[in-house]
Amino acid sequence: MSKIKKRVSFADAAGLALEFVKIIPPHRGEDYFNIYNLWNANNNYSQSLLSPRQRGKNLSPCFTEPYKTSSFFERVYSQNVCLESIVCDDFVVAGTVRVTNISFAKEVTVRFTLDDWKSYRDIWADYLTSSMDGKTDKFWFRITVPLDSVVDLEMKFAIRYCNGGQEFWDNNLNRNYKIQYNESL
Repeated sequence: MSKIKKRVSFADAAGLALEFVKIIPPHRGEDYFNIYNLWNANNNYSQSLLSPRQRGKNLSPCFTEPYKTSSFFERVYSQNVCLESIVCDDFVVAGTVRVTNISFAKEVTVRFTLDDWKSYRDIWADYLTSSMDGKTDKFWFRITVPLDSVVDLEMKFAIRYCNGGQEFWDNNLNRNYKIQYNESL
């Protein structure tokens, strides 16, 4: 019987490896600089991962996350939908949304624009199975901002929740949620 080799790898949304193993031979008088060059010469992943940060470009929310306010669940119940939290990392915006449990079938989308609503795109949010408490359910979404976006870009978005033939919106109390894309010094 022959042995079957199995290999497990982890990848991010862009398909890039989340880990990289480099075996460094025993110390033979190399200095740190040579080991560093050896690592970088064989690690294209680290180059692509670090390049956005090296340029100093980042995304940052221009609002307080709703779950950090004392009125969060009041907003959920009055609007039937509310952004809960948001994370900006490199060129990815990920967030969670809380909705009321009106009926079983639910559709949650995030509508966003990069050009002040001249055009927009809808992204489906996925249900988080471990989030139900009987009164509300939680969904999560992920938006990837193009790497070649212009500096000082402002992404705006709102949350849409459809349930039982009804449509509910959370647009940050009529201000839209805003993510600023800028370059730090």
